[in-house]
Amino acid sequence: MPSEPTPISGTTDPAHACQPDQARTRQALERLLDRGLLATPVAQAGVRAVIERSWRRCVGAEVPLGRHEIPYLADVTDLQPRLHAAAAPVLDRLGDDLGDARVAMFLSDDQGRIIMRRAGESQQLRILDDSCAAEGFDFSESSMGTNGLGTVARERRPLLVHGFEHYNELLGPLTCAGTPIFEPFTGQLLGTFALACRSDHVSPLMTAMATDVGRQIEGNLTAMLGAHERTLIQAFLLATRTDRRPVVVVTENTAFGNTAGLVHVTPETHALLWCDLAESGLRAGKHRRAVRLPGGRYDALVERVDGVGPTGPAFCVRLLGSPPEPDRSSDRRRPHRRAPVRAALHPIPDISDQLRSAIGFREVLAVDGPAGSGKLTAATAALAEAAGSPPLVIDLARTECPESLDETGATAVVLHHVHDAPPEHLRRIRTAIEDTTVPVALTVDLDMAHHDASVVVAALCTTVRLPSIPEMCAEVPRLVAQIVAGLPSGQQETRFGSDALQALMRWTWPGNLAELRRIVEQLARRHAGCSISVADLPTRMQQAPLRGQGMIETAEREAIVTALRRAGGNRTKAAAALGIGRTTLYRKLKEYRIPTGG
Repeated sequence: MPSEPTPISGTTDPAHACQPDQARTRQALERLLDRGLLATPVAQAGVRAVIERSWRRCVGAEVPLGRHEIPYLADVTDLQPRLHAAAAPVLDRLGDDLGDARVAMFLSDDQGRIIMRRAGESQQLRILDDSCAAEGFDFSESSMGTNGLGTVARERRPLLVHGFEHYNELLGPLTCAGTPIFEPFTGQLLGTFALACRSDHVSPLMTAMATDVGRQIEGNLTAMLGAHERTLIQAFLLATRTDRRPVVVVTENTAFGNTAGLVHVTPETHALLWCDLAESGLRAGKHRRAVRLPGGRYDALVERVDGVGPTGPAFCVRLLGSPPEPDRSSDRRRPHRRAPVRAALHPIPDISDQLRSAIGFREVLAVDGPAGSGKLTAATAALAEAAGSPPLVIDLARTECPESLDETGATAVVLHHVHDAPPEHLRRIRTAIEDTTVPVALTVDLDMAHHDASVVVAALCTTVRLPSIPEMCAEVPRLVAQIVAGLPSGQQETRFGSDALQALMRWTWPGNLAELRRIVEQLARRHAGCSISVADLPTRMQQAPLRGQGMIETAEREAIVTALRRAGGNRTKAAAALGIGRTTLYRKLKEYRIPTGG
């Protein structure tokens, strides 16, 4: 007569597993579902913070409850083949050790899709199949709610999920202990591993066992590293062995560093470095060059390592110095006085300085730039900072300019859309500006303005040009962070991953800052508090190519930069010198991301 299958721990005492009160747990979730995200914390019901955090993500994403159509992939053999190969022998050994214990093993990819299941006991198989816990099903948190695979991937740490701590009641009979599995050296999440059993068969050792299995799988992944990956690791180890300065290694999908370099391993830094270096045209070997980081440009020794993987080269970056410090000579003359901290008027500090300088010297400021580049925002902020109160904004595309700006009673005035003012109104505009005693700023798109408007601006104003986003793509991570920081509570916790930031940096942004703000606000509203990946972006942005530059492209870019410098930044003269039309030049400026501010 066959023996009765045994629980994983050999005991069914729930006390050993420190299980929560299942009825109270389910009631707490039902209250949260009924009251929504504005409900007070449910921790008083004994719900752990990590579980409540996951529940709230599920409520915000409107994850379905109960039985619903869970995404399913019939063939998972091509998903994470290296992870599958590294995990199979570990799970085989564990299955032999567990014998007839009532425990199942699961392996998922980094998206939460189950790519391997090991379970032998017939009753447990029925429970798992009824819960859709089988190969091919999507157990990501956005599909199945809180669980030991998808939530572990989101939290990136080991986690035990008891019974009705699962968001979906289909998983209520189960308790799962999961752990993340990371790519050796790079730290990239490859997938998750979980042990699952009936909630009345739980062992307090499940989490430790799952974690140990995860580390064994990572050990196998290390042993499987190929020659190209060893080359990259060798370059990293040589750089860190001979120098204690910061070292950061980047590929398209990963970034890692030594202890000094860890401060630079962020989504923003990775996006900046990868886009900068992948488009730089650097050949294999070591090169000394400046690299762009959020704090400025650093002098660095960059080694390109080819053939690391299917996504392209890798770069080992050894930082040799810090960004140049701003001139503090005036501070040294007044060592006991500290200048007040002022908000940036523009993401590029030099442009902020130009705006403040014009207003500070009581000059008429003209803020030039393409549509959506933030001209009105910059002009309004500059005048408000100087006058201490918001300026009066007069939209010349909709109304006439007053004969006297002083009689408006405003402390400062912004004349908006000067390029859209009818030609017959320009004389009045010029007279009003010349006769006023209050600070005045204009917004204008000189590329779209007719000749008479350009004459007024040239005769009266100090012009500061705002670049389009493609001209300052390196500022996109900072712009995104600034936009997110100004969002309502809950949305402020939204974070953008490196892959999403790379796609945003590559996009052409026909709507400039206005388009960027709309996209960021929309994503933060839809995925409040979550990490935004490239898959969350609009399809048209996901497909924006990362473009390397060959010899012809490099030569063309250098010719354009030279022509602009010789023309003093005048794009019409530069286009004539190059023998191309102004429209073609604008397209090339965007294509090669050539800054033309000033």
